[in-house]
Amino acid sequence: MEESIVKNKEIRVLIVDDHPVIRFGLRGLLNEDPAITVVGDVACTEEVHTILTETRPDVVLLDPGPGDMQCVASLRCVCQETMNCRIILYTAHDDKEHIMQATVQGVNGYLLKDCSTDELLRAIHAVYEGGTVLSPAIAAKLVQIFNQDTQEEATAARLLSSRELEVLNCLAEGRSNRSIAEKLFICEATVKFHVHAILGKLKVNNRTEAVLAAVQHGFVNLSQTCH
Repeated sequence: MEESIVKNKEIRVLIVDDHPVIRFGLRGLLNEDPAITVVGDVACTEEVHTILTETRPDVVLLDPGPGDMQCVASLRCVCQETMNCRIILYTAHDDKEHIMQATVQGVNGYLLKDCSTDELLRAIHAVYEGGTVLSPAIAAKLVQIFNQDTQEEATAARLLSSRELEVLNCLAEGRSNRSIAEKLFICEATVKFHVHAILGKLKVNNRTEAVLAAVQHGFVNLSQTCH
């Protein structure tokens, strides 16, 4: 029974890569797996949307070009809206920006091109069956990024004095400098000094960004802002 299930399974894969030689090599490699059918290969251009609709793949093996993460967002949108299609990012890029953007876009897999053939094939099968797959190096970097961001947030929170946190809470209410001064019984010049210090410690450019950063990182609880 198990053998017949594998034999009858067909995983339709669309290859999206800007390099024709890589597309040719991947097509030959993937076709060696009897459960995988390569339904097309194309560069990451507007043409990919037409082929995606025509071939209706189960899995898209995608390597966006440099600075072309918009292609991921666009494909993800089409895959979600019109078909049950999953995306594996198959790329040489392992920098923080690519990893974070891929995470935000909700790709189903992130593999580096130095992975083995077996790893690639197993990833396609796993993603087809509903799983999420990351190269070990990408998983390690995600943990590193998470830890770094958490440490930065904690450091910023520790840097803010209790008075600065009070001012930040009042900023979250949309209060003016005068209103903050009246509320906290300090002069406007002192409020301006605290606001300037807050912007510097949170590494933001204005009051709006300060409030957004404070809410995002949990420095401010909007349900407990000053009144």
